[in-house]
Amino acid sequence: MRFNPLPTVLGATTAALVTTVLMPSQAQAATFTVESGVTSVFLDTETLSSVGLTLTGTVGEVAAPVSDEFLVGFNITPDTDFTFSDEAGFTLVGGSIEHTGGVVFNGDTAAELAVGDFSIGFDAARADETTGATGFFVQDVLTTGAVLFDIAGVVPSLEGDALTIDGELLVSEELSGVLQNPDLVGAAVGSAQVNASVSETMASVPEPSTAIGLVLAGAGVMAARRKLT
Repeated sequence: MRFNPLPTVLGATTAALVTTVLMPSQAQAATFTVESGVTSVFLDTETLSSVGLTLTGTVGEVAAPVSDEFLVGFNITPDTDFTFSDEAGFTLVGGSIEHTGGVVFNGDTAAELAVGDFSIGFDAARADETTGATGFFVQDVLTTGAVLFDIAGVVPSLEGDALTIDGELLVSEELSGVLQNPDLVGAAVGSAQVNASVSETMASVPEPSTAIGLVLAGAGVMAARRKLT
């Protein structure tokens, strides 16, 4: 099944709304936990090269992407504790999706940068209506510890025990700082797709103060995101 977005009026250019979902205390609902899978990534290598990041290889163990639309895949590791509910659409209960493997930019040069063992997490404070950032982000755990990308246009879909999450990768404020180019914040430079197996349990939904809901608007109101020029 595909999660149905809640009706939301945010204006013609709004892509997503991150909000707190108010639910009855300790209401019973089905919760799902990510167990394993692969996250596939496409990067606009031409655009990245133009700002000083030339993709030259991979580091550690990487996986085959889900399709040839993507450049590389990263296995989801057992450290993952990403849990969600279908209550009120798609409700993030908590946790993150952890991966192994990484990529190398500017290999064999003084500017070489290896990033990887990526963590996909959520921080409501990172949501931005201007760029379309939803609060989800991709963090480098291998070397810098920095958030590299914010994620926009998040579309979750659940079919049986198979979870798919699509999203667009936007340059984060942290990465733009590394590149010493603040104008890059929010620029779209790629996409990612999580394909994961999940397990379902019946559990009490947390109190409203701890349950974070992501309400997704339809594609017709996708926010315009800046491209690099």
